[in-house]
Amino acid sequence: MKISILGVEISQIDLPGTIGIISKWLGQEDQHLLATVNPEFVVAAQKDREFKDILNGNEINTCDGSGLVWASEFLYRKKLTKVTGVDLAEKLLTSKEDEIKIFLLGGEGTAEKVREKFPERTVDFSSGGKLDADLRFSDQEKILEQIRESRANILFVALPQVKQVKWIKRNLSSIPSVKAAIVLGGTFDYLSGRIKRAPKIMRTMGLEWLFRLVSQPSRIGRIYNATVKFTFLILKEKWKNK
Repeated sequence: MKISILGVEISQIDLPGTIGIISKWLGQEDQHLLATVNPEFVVAAQKDREFKDILNGNEINTCDGSGLVWASEFLYRKKLTKVTGVDLAEKLLTSKEDEIKIFLLGGEGTAEKVREKFPERTVDFSSGGKLDADLRFSDQEKILEQIRESRANILFVALPQVKQVKWIKRNLSSIPSVKAAIVLGGTFDYLSGRIKRAPKIMRTMGLEWLFRLVSQPSRIGRIYNATVKFTFLILKEKWKNK
């Protein structure tokens, strides 16, 4: 089941359920893109039809943000369970399942630290570098070949939010061993220890954005989109539905 938040479909699924479906994917021939969607994604999708269409074509878009939980209750009185990119990645990286083989892509220098911290489930990594206007890395073919040679069946992609989704959609068929490509944004920063995660009580209260604003004031533009702009759009949607 999914709930549409401003036209973006979010899955009504918890963390164990998500892990169960990913495990199922690993035994199939088909390839899948999984997005951990936060309010920023929803805001960006309002002006980017390609981005929205890719998200809505996914089997699973987890709810990565208290704002989405609130919006679902406010608009429809329906419950969404938060499944963050950090929690999902940690669960897979610490899994005891030997068949899980994860390639780490992106992260601006943090992928190597994540690889060192979780050596059992990771098979290789690449920081990738910057994407050009055509969403290609300068060493695009080399990176794709590296992923193929690793024979990874799960790909973690930690790139800018819209670009990471489009990059996977355009390149997933070139890396056939990957059955689950998961977009994780800034998750590597937290997994590597580069950035401290908000205390659990703040995450429970939906105040992780405030912790990020204090610890990373350079994110103010993104936080504005995820809080003020997102809230305005939800209130506008509520009024329209009346």
